[in-house]
Amino acid sequence: MKKHIRHRSALRGFTLIEILIVIGIMGIFMAVSYPSILNIMATRNLENTTRQIQTFLQQTKFQAVSTKINHRVRFFQPDGTFWAYEMQALQPDGLTFVTVPGPPRKTISNRLNVTITFPADGADHVAVFSPLGMFPQFAISQNSITLQNPNLDRPGQMDERVLSIFMGGSIQYAKRKST
Repeated sequence: MKKHIRHRSALRGFTLIEILIVIGIMGIFMAVSYPSILNIMATRNLENTTRQIQTFLQQTKFQAVSTKINHRVRFFQPDGTFWAYEMQALQPDGLTFVTVPGPPRKTISNRLNVTITFPADGADHVAVFSPLGMFPQFAISQNSITLQNPNLDRPGQMDERVLSIFMGGSIQYAKRKST
């Protein structure tokens, strides 16, 4: 008479202790990587916002060249808490700018610190492009927008993104450490 020996270890599942150990290891891994994940998300938000503004400035410049009319990007604070920007075109009277239909008004998250040194038009800051694609109001002290994410403010961290417009209309993108 043959006895059938069954291997009990092959039939049973995981024990509660084994599952708790795996969950504990995963929890430790998540706790260690969480700050890094937050840092990556903050960096990407800063990068994406800066690139969006750069693209909008370039679109405005190309619109000025293609229509042969001065265009500008107007940066303003609608309720004093966040920054918004829109494309405007110079009217035939040569004095008035109106919002261009088509490109929607964009906003900059109030989680970012924004410093704009473009020339002022009242409470607003403007970046004007001529029909030749140039930035006629160029001045070394009035040609940039700086975005800084306070969540990235650690020693050695590149926490600022700077867009500078030069007289010829070129737009430079730079990363730097805040001071």
